[in-house]
Amino acid sequence: MSLSLPTELYSAIIEQVALDDRQQTILSLTRALPYAPIPLYRLFERVTISHREQALQLTRRLLKPDGKDVSLYVEEFSLHNEWTVDAEVVVNLLRRLPKLRSLSLCVGTNFSPENLEAIFQEPLPDLKYLSLRFRPYVQRATYQQFLSGSYFDSTLSCLADWPISDLPTLSIVQEPMDPAQAPKIAFAQPLVFFRLDSHLANLAQSPYISTVKSFRLRIPARPVAGPLTTSPLSLPSVELLDLSTCNVFGAELTDTILARLTKLKHLVLDNGALLRGEYHPEDWAVLGKGFALAGVKRTKEREKKLRQARLETVPVPAQERRPRRGRRGVSTATISLRASPPRDSRVVGVVDTPAATAMRKIRLYPASPSICSFATTLSPSVAPDKHAEIREQFEKGWFEGLAQLRDVRARLYQSYRLGSTIMRFADVEESDGSDEGLDDLVEVSSWDDEVDIRVPVLCLVGPSKSEVHEPGCAHSVAWNVWKD
Repeated sequence: MSLSLPTELYSAIIEQVALDDRQQTILSLTRALPYAPIPLYRLFERVTISHREQALQLTRRLLKPDGKDVSLYVEEFSLHNEWTVDAEVVVNLLRRLPKLRSLSLCVGTNFSPENLEAIFQEPLPDLKYLSLRFRPYVQRATYQQFLSGSYFDSTLSCLADWPISDLPTLSIVQEPMDPAQAPKIAFAQPLVFFRLDSHLANLAQSPYISTVKSFRLRIPARPVAGPLTTSPLSLPSVELLDLSTCNVFGAELTDTILARLTKLKHLVLDNGALLRGEYHPEDWAVLGKGFALAGVKRTKEREKKLRQARLETVPVPAQERRPRRGRRGVSTATISLRASPPRDSRVVGVVDTPAATAMRKIRLYPASPSICSFATTLSPSVAPDKHAEIREQFEKGWFEGLAQLRDVRARLYQSYRLGSTIMRFADVEESDGSDEGLDDLVEVSSWDDEVDIRVPVLCLVGPSKSEVHEPGCAHSVAWNVWKD
């Protein structure tokens, strides 16, 4: 006599199996125990399409009488390195999957912008992971995209229009062209995004993206630092940022990305153009110092705006004394031997308004750097034996920057004791998105001089897992997030 295990116990056993092996394990159990109450619905929790025929098979399965019930079990849908699947089939499939929590799409030449618009026309409120990989490259020249204005900017607009949700992970990647094919192709390849500046800026400050903690954006040779930091509300929750293959240079990195994204902890910049020109070790000292002084850079920019706002706050001019009419004395001279000053050079007193006086006394408190790890790829001309020198220079600049940050705070403390108002940037939860005047600033109520921060982990070996990476580097953090 054999005892049958309950369904709940089989489900608990399946839960212990690695996600990548789960489907095959369930199939093996059904063959070994054909009469056991094995929960077959768990076969459909993670759907991976690795060749185009599978998409048609799944469509036929969902069209069966119990297809509606099966579709409710699907939580993850992925096109795994499949670039030739029929786009209309994918659109129809996704319309039948209302409970998706993870969506990964490979967008090849079979997809049009209208296909993605159909997919993202309605919000997917349960999504926790969204990945879009584009490969637009063709073997023969075509100008249809240019003539029709067929770009995927509308995909960014659709996502920007979605209401606030709880999406923690977003990846938008344009696959780089195969280096082996590039020399053979003598025509321009189609673009994925055309007006990237405006659409990316709108996406970065949209409510839907406000909850994203891990953001990967890879668009080869396109500048993205500006669009990602146009507003105080841009990427307010991002802790892991991957901008590999994008054009991000040293000053843009320290003065915009690190200065504006105040919660950023891990940064990946592989295969880009971080430091241009020949190798100079002191460039890494400058970069390390910029990492430490990102908060100071932001306060200087805002203090400049405050000074400008004070100048634009119209002061009340003191009235110029008018000569009184009356009888001149006999001894009063009618002329003077002194040269009369030009009319324009007369000094007229100015009385500050209360608002202008308040702005004049305000100083801003610089935040400590939040970055914990930084990973990048060096130029092939930089030999591996230079890595130690690079780290040494980076640490040198980092500690110089921290010393300067302490000095700035010490001077602010003296100003604070003399009656100046010291303010800081509001937290994301308190921010209203404005950076004009005193908006988005709160008064410092307690003083904190602690700047005991370790040097960020610097990884220079590139993204390959076969290389020896620094412990706790940004690459290893990213591997635990992305599913590809």
